[in-house]
Parts: sequence; structure tokens; C-alpha cells
Amino acid sequence: MKDAACLTRLLGNPAKEDAFSPLREEAEARAKALALPGARHESWRLTDLAYLYGQDFEPAAPGVAPGIEGIRGTWRIVFVDGRYSKEHSVLPESGEVSPLGLEDPALHDYFGRGMKDEVFAQLNLRNFEDCAFVRVKNDVKQPIHVLFVSTKRDAPAAYYSRMLVLLEDNANATLIEEYRGEGHYFCNAVTEVMLKKHANLRHVRVQREGNDAVHVGNTEVNLEQGSHYDSTSVSLGGRLSRHSLHLAHHGERVDARLDGLTLTDARQIADVHTRVDHLAPNCRTVQRQKCIADGASAAVFSGNIVVHEGASGTDTKQESRNLLLSGRAKIDAQPQLEILNDDVSCRHGATVGQLDPEELFYLKSRGLDEAAARKLLIYAFAAEIVDRIPVRELVESLKQRSLS
Repeated sequence: MKDAACLTRLLGNPAKEDAFSPLREEAEARAKALALPGARHESWRLTDLAYLYGQDFEPAAPGVAPGIEGIRGTWRIVFVDGRYSKEHSVLPESGEVSPLGLEDPALHDYFGRGMKDEVFAQLNLRNFEDCAFVRVKNDVKQPIHVLFVSTKRDAPAAYYSRMLVLLEDNANATLIEEYRGEGHYFCNAVTEVMLKKHANLRHVRVQREGNDAVHVGNTEVNLEQGSHYDSTSVSLGGRLSRHSLHLAHHGERVDARLDGLTLTDARQIADVHTRVDHLAPNCRTVQRQKCIADGASAAVFSGNIVVHEGASGTDTKQESRNLLLSGRAKIDAQPQLEILNDDVSCRHGATVGQLDPEELFYLKSRGLDEAAARKLLIYAFAAEIVDRIPVRELVESLKQRSLS
């Protein structure tokens, strides 16, 4: 079986011996028990993993990445092939943002506690080298840019990126989580977020990796009373990509906004899975996901909002809007609500369409050629998501990518 052989390769090297060794041993045992997804795994049935299982990914040796460009005006933590790069990082003297934070008890209090039924998250916990630890105690005015870069190499390589984000009571921060790279590689990413009471996090996640890359990401967000989580996730790159986002509303009056944009072309496969658990009363979630598929690509969105017993006064809205640019492209959109309480306001919907011929004709009548008119309409569709990103330099770079 190719999936079993792939798991064996990914577990090939002995686990690193460090302060996390007990967690690594437990993660290896769980990964073996769970096994990699096959055709019968319900949550993976729409995602063809043959490209992943057909590659001989081996653990990545340290690489060198010259000339990394960050975003101006940000604190920056850079990881190259899963390892912290001090020379490319720019950190505040306050110590609130650090590459590892191994000496901080707070990291060990929250690290690796969830996602125990996610095999790729367990592989990450077993194999990760370094971890970005972002702990915010007050207000951080400058955006924090955590950049994960993969270097080009001769043989297919696997590397593991990891980040833990902790916002204390009443803290505020803007976080940019970005993935870049080129060549054949497998990026396995895990991000854990904890927002304490009345904390406020603006979280931007950008995946724009190489055309031959595989990206599997897992993000878990735990929200305490009165906290606010505002997320924008953009997926542009990779031959095969999957991002799973899980939110849990543990306290009353939590407010979450989730925006997502996926662009696929050629033979790309991109999958976004989300789950939001409303566990406390009077919480709100607004989710808006957009997919644009061209060529022979495939895009998947599966979003599940669960309102548990006792979560009265819940207010949710879930929307999936999708644009097909080719007769060979495919989009599967599955917004879902699971409601176990009567006193709620919950709405959801999905649409799939093509570029409007009348809008194309209008733009062409104003002097634009066919290609320029199509690009303009495509960006107009995407702009509702991209333009909300609070860093203009990043917005402009994403605009150029989506119009190329």
C-alpha cells in the first residue's frame, strides 16, 4: 500500500531527543494507529492523495535560503526547511516573540495538547525541529510575520513547521503566517492558537508554495470569554494542498470571522476543511469562503458549524461562493450546520457560477481585450477577501499573483 509506505518513510529517522521527547513518542504511536488517509476516510474522500503517496519524501536536511524578503514594518521570524533562521529574522527586544520559547512554562502548558485524531498533526509533533512561539501580553502595534520557506533541492524532501500563539487577557496583535518555496517537497504545518479573555487576534495565513509542492496544514484555535478572532486564509500554491481549521468557542460572547480564498489552476488540488464548535452561549461566527478554479484543477470546501447543547443565543452565517473558469475544473462546496439547540440564528448557502458574459462584453466594449477583461473580473471576485488584509504590501503582492 502506497499510503503505508509513505508513512514508513516519514517516520524513517529516529525522533529528536529533547524536552518534548515524551510527546514525540506518544505522537509516533498515535500516527501509526491512525495511519495515513485512504479512500475510505470520509473527510478525505474528495481529495486525491495519489501525488503525495507517489513521492519519495525524506526528512529534509538543513538548507540555505539566500535573499529572503520579508514584509516591511513587521517583526519577523523566519524558518528555512523547518529550522529557525536567526540571520533572516527581526525580533523585538521585549522577548514577546521568540523562535522557540523552550524555557517559558506557558509553551509547555499549551503545546501539542490537541489534534490527537489528525495523523498529519501527529507526524508534525513527532518530527518538528523548531517552533515559533508568539506570546503577546499587551498590545503589539507592529504586525508579526512568521515566514516558513522551503529551499530547492535535488531529492523530494519533507519538513515540518510549527507555531504556538498565545494572547493573554486583553492583548491585541496582527499575525501573518506565510509559506513559500520551490521544488518537490512536503510541508507539514501545525499552528496552535490560544486567545485568553477579551484578546483580539487578526490572523492572515498565506500559502503560496511551488507548483510541485504538497502542503498539509492543521490550525486549532481555542477562544475564551469575550475574545475576537478575525482570520483570512489565502491558498494559491502547491500541486496538492489541504488546510484544516478548527475553532472552539469555550467562553461567552466570542466573536469569530473566517474569510478564505482558494485559487487553483492546471492540475492543482486544493482542499479547505473547517469546523467551528459553539460550546458557550451568545457567540457569533461569520464565515465566507471563495474558490476560483481553472484548468483541470479541483477545489474542495467543507465547512461545519456545530452548535452544542447549552450554546443558546448563537448567531452564525456561513457562505461559500465559487467561480469556475474552465469546463475541466471542479469545485465541491459543502457548507454544513449541526444545531443541537433551539434558541439560535444560523444561516448557510453555496453558489457555483462562471464569469458573466454581459460583464465581459461591457469591459471589452470599453477597450479591454478578452484576457484583460477576464483578469479584472477574477480579481474583483477575489478582492472582497484580499482587500480586508490589513497589510497593504501583502495585498498588492497577492493582487499581482491573482492577476498573473
